Amino acid sequence: AQQRLWFLAQLSPDNAAFNIAGGVRLEGALDRRALAAAVSGVARRHEILRTTFPAPEGEPVQLIAPPSRVPLPWIDLSALSAPQRRERLLAIGETAARAPFDLARDPLLRLLLVSEGEDRHTLLFVLHHIVTDGWSMSVLVREIAALYRGAVEREAAPLPELPIQYADFAVWQRRRLVGEVLEAQLAYWRGRLTGAPAVLSLPTDRPRPEEQTFAGRTLPLSLRGVPLAGLRRLALDNGATLFMVLLAGFHTLLRGLTDEEDLVVGTDVANRNRGETEGLIGFFINQLPLRVSSAGQPTFRELIRRVREVALGAYAHQDLPFEKMVDTLKLDRQLRYSPVFQVKLFLLNTPVETLALPGLKITPFELERGTANLDLTVALQESGDTLTGWVNFRTDLFDAATISRLLGSYEALLARVLAEPDLCVADLSRFSSRSERTQLAMENRARQESKFQRLKQIRPQAVQLPTADVVRMETLYPDRDILLVVRPAVDDLDLADWAAGHRQLIEEKLHRHGAILFRGFPVESAADFESFARKICPELYRENGEHVRENVSGSIYTPIFYPADQQLLWHNENSFNHRWPMKIMFCCMKAPEKGGETPIVDSRQVYERIDPDLRRRFEDGRILYMRNYGQGLGLDWQSVFRTTDKAALEERARQDRLELEWKADGHLCTRAVRPAVIRHPHTGSLSWFNQAQHWHVSCLDPETRRSMEAVFAERDLPRNCYFGDGSSIPDEGMRQILDVYRELEVSVPWQEGDVILVDNVLAAHGRNPYVGARKILVAMGDMVTFDEI
Repeated sequence: AQQRLWFLAQLSPDNAAFNIAGGVRLEGALDRRALAAAVSGVARRHEILRTTFPAPEGEPVQLIAPPSRVPLPWIDLSALSAPQRRERLLAIGETAARAPFDLARDPLLRLLLVSEGEDRHTLLFVLHHIVTDGWSMSVLVREIAALYRGAVEREAAPLPELPIQYADFAVWQRRRLVGEVLEAQLAYWRGRLTGAPAVLSLPTDRPRPEEQTFAGRTLPLSLRGVPLAGLRRLALDNGATLFMVLLAGFHTLLRGLTDEEDLVVGTDVANRNRGETEGLIGFFINQLPLRVSSAGQPTFRELIRRVREVALGAYAHQDLPFEKMVDTLKLDRQLRYSPVFQVKLFLLNTPVETLALPGLKITPFELERGTANLDLTVALQESGDTLTGWVNFRTDLFDAATISRLLGSYEALLARVLAEPDLCVADLSRFSSRSERTQLAMENRARQESKFQRLKQIRPQAVQLPTADVVRMETLYPDRDILLVVRPAVDDLDLADWAAGHRQLIEEKLHRHGAILFRGFPVESAADFESFARKICPELYRENGEHVRENVSGSIYTPIFYPADQQLLWHNENSFNHRWPMKIMFCCMKAPEKGGETPIVDSRQVYERIDPDLRRRFEDGRILYMRNYGQGLGLDWQSVFRTTDKAALEERARQDRLELEWKADGHLCTRAVRPAVIRHPHTGSLSWFNQAQHWHVSCLDPETRRSMEAVFAERDLPRNCYFGDGSSIPDEGMRQILDVYRELEVSVPWQEGDVILVDNVLAAHGRNPYVGARKILVAMGDMVTFDEI
């Protein structure tokens, strides 16, 4: 099993799909020294946590490092507000969970302590699957708790010595699986899998890509409509286990979705059949393919018996590692899908303990890894009188709404078989496929009723359908958070109406992703766009004279005039002014023939990527923006400031922290020192927030720069920028900044009706050159000043 993961890591070294991440919340008075000692103590006990996997001669070996102190970095978020702390904690956790490991060099255990206050902490841990599994994570938390208690209470040896190490198990497994033992295992699996379908043809929302991306998502699930006692009774009546009944129901569901009777579903076994292994951390878990046929019109009771026979046979031959099975039997391998099975179902049987620590309350903390190893994985666990768990799925294949409907169908099917276990499986499969259509029909009825109410000019009461049922959400690029895409999952969903009922959700997603693309909604006019914009920002910005724009209606404008054949560089809107919008919205009324995209760049990432020395110079010194009016280029000051009264302008300049210098012939030079970096007022994240690349003379195309410098002295240029103390920003520094923007930008071709919502602090935007007619509408709102920030 470790060989398989090592091989996959060589194929895709930047892939975090096999990271296992989790955490625990610690509420109370925490002794950080005791916690650090406990973490190091666990690594001292378990050699596997000190193991790396170099390949000096092309074959991986286990290299065990001597015991040493395990780093426990600490991040203090207590200075932030409660919403900012939650947002930052999730971001930190997800970043840690998605960071890949170098199996040859990196410690394969990473820990991080995040504090939100004196009595509220979260311990995050990320391990590579090659050194751990689900059972092991429980061992890890249990032993950290025991060693922490021992350190606090000065207990000498809170845990007994381990009888063996994981390397001993690995050697034992290799020595055992030879000769007749190996042949017997291989013969069984060869008989079970010969002629099995290579891939499960589940209907997907998008075509399967040519190569697996491992991009995924995990959602919680609860089958509250199915009494657990009834499932147990059905299992007992048929000499089966709860898992066997659940797998029979899952097979029935998949049969209805695929119209196939011969199906292979994977499951996990703990593979800890010896007492010495129960307390070890390591990669013990094995995968078993369960091939079940529902041919011949069996009843559901008969299908349970078939599943029982298959499962018992697999359990009796569970010692053969899955990877050795695939290799030795030469089972089909493709880049497009996982070998043998693409769907997995298992019942979580990890030992659950109530942990108590001196002065601390412990609760689990879940992390989203953003990955999926298989097309679909369903994990269930007994929870009181019902079943709960999670579902993990590939987002390049499925939308969350599709998975939610699939789970709803599974729940309905299990409830049906409890009432009528002697129904034919073929009829139950047809029932499961119909239940999805029923859910869609109910949504359609809700929409029709809403339309009828509007025709009567009666304001309808909001019908709160679950978000996952009416919209689909996914990031544009699996490896980047920037730019979330939201699409309607039902017909004729009005964007403004939906936004009005989900403003908090939109805010949360915007704070995480920086920008949201709403695509596929019926936005057909400036009025439709303004209706949506006012749901997001009730008070929209009334444009000033700063740029040449056309007012379309109300507070809706066209973008600034800029030649179609030139690129408008990335910028944070109005960040050179004292007052600027927190939100900007764009809407496409007409897409050009070619180009014209609105590229988006994550300003948080820009801040992280810029050379630290250069960044520090901007942070400490800020930016001085200089603009000259009356030189025959651009708008004059009367148009920009919308006044001819110098006294009125000077009063406004004082309010806007703007320095004025009157020159001969009524010409004017303005200077303003503004921040180059600010902290987002809601998330607390630092963002690169300025327009240096819009103002600095080096960012002009070379011909235009030469022409400008031939006509104007440097201080008379129409516009330029400097460090806040007036010293020059080097051209090379600006080139580095532009390179960072180019590296980070994401863009998508406009489609008519598209709406993009941008958090102006978290994301910069621009405009690519284009050919043909292009009509984009713009709205801005949530105006703030640097004083407020």
